[in-house]
Amino acid sequence: MRFTTTIPSLLCILGCVLRAQSAEDTSSVSVPHPVRGGFTGLEVPAAPIMLGDYCLTGVRTAGGRTDVPKLIATLKEMRVSDYMHLVWKEKSYPHAWDDFRAMAPEFQKAGIRLWLYLTPPSETPPEPFGKDYVRWARECATLAKQYPIIQGLALDDFNGNVRTFTPDYCRQMMVGAHSIAPKLSLFVVCYYGYADPFLAPHVRAGAIDGIIWPYFHPHKDHVNTTNLFPQAAKYRSWLDKQTKLGGLPRSMPLIVMVYGSKMAKAPQACTPAYVQACLKEGLRAVRAGYADGVMTYCLLKDRPEFVEAVKQNYAGWKDKPPADAPH
Repeated sequence: MRFTTTIPSLLCILGCVLRAQSAEDTSSVSVPHPVRGGFTGLEVPAAPIMLGDYCLTGVRTAGGRTDVPKLIATLKEMRVSDYMHLVWKEKSYPHAWDDFRAMAPEFQKAGIRLWLYLTPPSETPPEPFGKDYVRWARECATLAKQYPIIQGLALDDFNGNVRTFTPDYCRQMMVGAHSIAPKLSLFVVCYYGYADPFLAPHVRAGAIDGIIWPYFHPHKDHVNTTNLFPQAAKYRSWLDKQTKLGGLPRSMPLIVMVYGSKMAKAPQACTPAYVQACLKEGLRAVRAGYADGVMTYCLLKDRPEFVEAVKQNYAGWKDKPPADAPH
């Protein structure tokens, strides 16, 4: 009698242990990565996994322009797959558009995917074409037709500029771009907690191709790394709900942006340890199927310890990717 009552108890205990272990493991193991993206045009491809970097921080010439050879060498050292080049006001980033055009053939040779990253109207609009983002899209497309390493455009602080960037205006941008280079994508920047309700119409309408999520809210510091993974899960759930409500056949890509230099509102500077820990959590979110890549924001590329922090994560992924991860 004791034997027959003990066995079910043991099985119950064992089941609880296994379920707990399974819940813990699923946060770090690889899952078959979903096909995501490709909304704004019939030929826009699904998004590959991104291991990215943004802005020329640490690789400027004496005149403030982009040191293209140094930039490419550093990106290669870090094992970067995608680079987003900021074009803003001439005073802060002189000849940034000219640099982008000069970079295109060099990035084509280097095999590093290139993106045009533009400031919105709420900031000083990018020069030389200002607030005419339809023209920006066409100009980018004209260059991309010659250099298909150019993947698309990214718009900064999108959630605060949706009165300008309505779904219809985004479609107008990409219709013009796709008449020249039909594979270009449109990614937009939106912090955690700000997507709803500002981006819901754009996601449901397929007016954008992906979201770049800078990891900063609500903690607003460069110390906390524990919020990243659960936020990725919640952001993914929200995105999947919106694409489903819009009747779209795929879910939308989500790229985790990790600060590589101090955000103005943060009380402290970034450290290499912080960058490395956030990228590790971001890639854990990719393996779990919540995110579709990671990228660094204004990484101090002239500081070897920051370059190494990125390399430790990117090289581990690119040299030995999960068996089921696209590469």
